[in-house]
Amino acid sequence: MMALMPGLAWAQIAPFAPAQDQPGTTAMHADSSAFVAWATGCVAEPGPMNITNPSAGVAGAGYPAENAIGVPDGTYGVTCLGDGGWATVTFASPICNRPGPDFAVFENGFKSGTQWFLEIAFVEVSSDGENFFRFPAITAVQYETQIGGFGTMDPAYIHNFAGKYGAFYGTPFDLDDVEDNALLDKNNITHVRVVDVIGNIDPEYCTYDSQGHPVNDPWSTPFASCGFDLDAVGVIHDIEHFPTPTDEPPYIVNPVDDVVFEGYPQTIQLYLNGVATDPDNDDELIEYSIVSNSNEAMLSATMEGKMLNLMRLSREEAVADLVMRATSNGLYVDFNVHVIINYVPDGIEENDVVTVSVYPNPAHDKIFVDGDNVQKIEIFDVIGHNILTTNDTEIDVRGLEPGIYFVRINCGDNIITERVIIK
Repeated sequence: MMALMPGLAWAQIAPFAPAQDQPGTTAMHADSSAFVAWATGCVAEPGPMNITNPSAGVAGAGYPAENAIGVPDGTYGVTCLGDGGWATVTFASPICNRPGPDFAVFENGFKSGTQWFLEIAFVEVSSDGENFFRFPAITAVQYETQIGGFGTMDPAYIHNFAGKYGAFYGTPFDLDDVEDNALLDKNNITHVRVVDVIGNIDPEYCTYDSQGHPVNDPWSTPFASCGFDLDAVGVIHDIEHFPTPTDEPPYIVNPVDDVVFEGYPQTIQLYLNGVATDPDNDDELIEYSIVSNSNEAMLSATMEGKMLNLMRLSREEAVADLVMRATSNGLYVDFNVHVIINYVPDGIEENDVVTVSVYPNPAHDKIFVDGDNVQKIEIFDVIGHNILTTNDTEIDVRGLEPGIYFVRINCGDNIITERVIIK
């Protein structure tokens, strides 16, 4: 086994996916039914045959970019990138991000003894052809000794590098592995770029993985066919075959019946869970809100979670229409709640008029109650909660939140309710 670089002894215990002929491999054969399409275009810019000797010329002669179009050809039907060169492929339909790997890159490595001759490359993706984002590649290969031009590697010591597997076996890539960025639409990948790693561990020429480790692969290989040999890029998920699912909005399954007020004061609570359903999401996640209230002078309407709290504000007869909204995953449906408020007489005969006043209104610090035979005073909020009960006609309201309250005054045989605004 090859020696490990300092600080990566963990790789002996937990290597990455093994070679294509080993259990647990992630290699994908070109004949796999998972592939729905192949690259339809390619441009390449090969690097030098020997980065330390530019005068030796550029790699790639006889291995044109169009060799990377379509299905894998094997040993010779490739595009050779040289030291640090690159190739960018395009597709008839953009690649999209779905569960599991989304595409695979093919090279023409081969087995030598118990290990593999591999030339590896970084992989980058773009949704606009200008901004490219690299997969976080990791190498656990030692970098104390340069791997020679015909040296071998163990695929279990590299991850998210193209060229991990031999000819006709693609290395899969999952777009979830690329860091999210506002300039990258993972559901519209139009370009895939492979960039040769160079493989020279000399600090003057070496390249580094996503964790800052020098990348060591066979070098030098001063031939026209040197560097990463791009054979093909196979598409596993694209928009044509895996269109973006359309999220359906929620819809009403249990309309709310008319709400009728018969008493005063009176509060009615409606639990709205189950009014709407969403075919795409859990109904428990639907949120309900009030869009509008056509008669705020006669009806108070508030929401607490999925509970709609209604309270009439007068004995008088009235109607009110609420427009409610059920929202799920950013989509919504509106529905109506019709409220009928029936007249409630005050029970006071004309010859037995009870005079009660509550002032000031609006109030800030205190309210005062004047009236005949005042025996008990209760203050309710707009959803019917009893906030305070007292016999004192001078009431400190500084502890109350600003809003509308109802003061219920017991005058023996008569009960009077007044609405007060606290500021």
